[in-house]
Amino acid sequence: MRRVLAGFVAVQWATVLALALVVRHAGWIYYQGGDQLWLYTSGWLLGHGHLTQTRVGYGWPAYLAPIARIAGANLVSALPVIVLVNVLVLLPASLLSLYGIARRIGGRLFGYWAVVVWIALPFFGILYTNEGYHQKYTELSLPQLFGLTAMADMPTAAFALVSAYFFAKVLFDDQPALVDAVAAGTAAGVAIAIKPATSLFLVGPALALAYRRRIPQAAAAVAGIAPAVITLAVWKERGLGQLPALARSGVAGLAAVQPLAALPFSKYLHQLNWPQFRGNLGLIQEHFWSVRLLEWVVLAGVIALARRSRTAAILVGAWFFAFAIVKGSFVGASVEDSSLLRLMIPAFPALVLLVAGLPFLLPGVPRRARVEPPAWAGPAPRTRWALIGAVVLLSAVVPLAAFAAASTGPGPDVTTVGQEIMPIPANIDIGLTATRSGRTVSLAWRKQTPLGGPVFFRIWRSPTDTLTCSTGTGGSICNVTMPEVGTTHADEFVDRPKPGRWVYRVAVAANWLNSAEYGDPYLVSRAVTVTVP
Repeated sequence: MRRVLAGFVAVQWATVLALALVVRHAGWIYYQGGDQLWLYTSGWLLGHGHLTQTRVGYGWPAYLAPIARIAGANLVSALPVIVLVNVLVLLPASLLSLYGIARRIGGRLFGYWAVVVWIALPFFGILYTNEGYHQKYTELSLPQLFGLTAMADMPTAAFALVSAYFFAKVLFDDQPALVDAVAAGTAAGVAIAIKPATSLFLVGPALALAYRRRIPQAAAAVAGIAPAVITLAVWKERGLGQLPALARSGVAGLAAVQPLAALPFSKYLHQLNWPQFRGNLGLIQEHFWSVRLLEWVVLAGVIALARRSRTAAILVGAWFFAFAIVKGSFVGASVEDSSLLRLMIPAFPALVLLVAGLPFLLPGVPRRARVEPPAWAGPAPRTRWALIGAVVLLSAVVPLAAFAAASTGPGPDVTTVGQEIMPIPANIDIGLTATRSGRTVSLAWRKQTPLGGPVFFRIWRSPTDTLTCSTGTGGSICNVTMPEVGTTHADEFVDRPKPGRWVYRVAVAANWLNSAEYGDPYLVSRAVTVTVP
């Protein structure tokens, strides 16, 4: 069995490598999505002992903090480490967890079959798209699914899948161990810490536990989740000055006693839109081969799993539909820009299990599936408890101490740009100098060669420095709005402004096409001032 699973891991690595080489990219830079700037900037600040507006979960910034402390303010420098951890660690962990869930549902052969579907289904989707959507699916969606970016969607899905594996042990084992329930909650807590909206997947385990009347195990799972959720609440209140869900009621000070308020329930409950859901179904029909076939696969998959195990149908079906309904009707998610596909990544394992379960529709197949005892019983209980303690220490206790010690006052500057909301490091010393000769201004800076790939530069100029910083509740954040006068891939730029006093800043930018026509700035330099007679 171990050799077979090792072979599957090797096959998945090979397929991801093939995709990474084929789709357009610039070095280690693939299409990101935007949130990577929030995540990395938050991690970079935390690595320097500071917090800013904490509008994202703490799990990924806490992981990125030591990387950013070494790699520096430019995310591109840290991309190789981030991608390698995603692909070499989190992807195999996801595959093995999926196998563990499937083996408990239908036996070892069903587990192997589910892994085959896991590896093949994303690439089958390439054939399922129409010609006009092919590029978006391959360049915007698949790199996200396989962890080729600094986004949090794939990592949170990996920990949700690990959690679901331990929930499956609790649900299907004849004598469920309490340590497995705590492990399920601990892994779920990590997934929620990385991306709070991933808590939607817990609808499946919660209903399945209620159906099997595993009340003590459910309580143990809640206890496992609690440390991460409490830490998340502290993160939110320290960075925002309040808990978002309690802000409207004026009771923001209740963070310590109501940590669940840190979860984004209100965000989704107030932004669910049934016409949006129907519109996304219409876009699937437009951009994919058939929406009806997809609907049939999902519903038939639930029925097929129910023929084998009602518990499995509840666990997997509720997991998938919680995401499909909430994300599909969320006003900020659309198939058109592929954002919905990215937001559905934590539900992808559930879709795989639904597809893999379709053979159970055939007469006699559910009865023939045999679930054998595992070949390896796993570590001793004491070792399991020690591992859970280590995960809680690294994912909740250490971050909590870091958040408590971090400053929300003056520190390294971060700024938004114009009307954008993504913060990036500001006032970074890249060696920017300005030399005037007559009415010609020559700008120069140190050559930027980050390990992750090529960058280019946006040159900004204005009569005054428009970088303004506000200090309110939570972490401080700045804003800069300066007209762009040019872009370059070189480490110098020549400008010929009108007479007057001019302030220049250079923004370091990058994108998966290495094109100056696209791409968000990743950091902003210090300002230099020149007076042109």
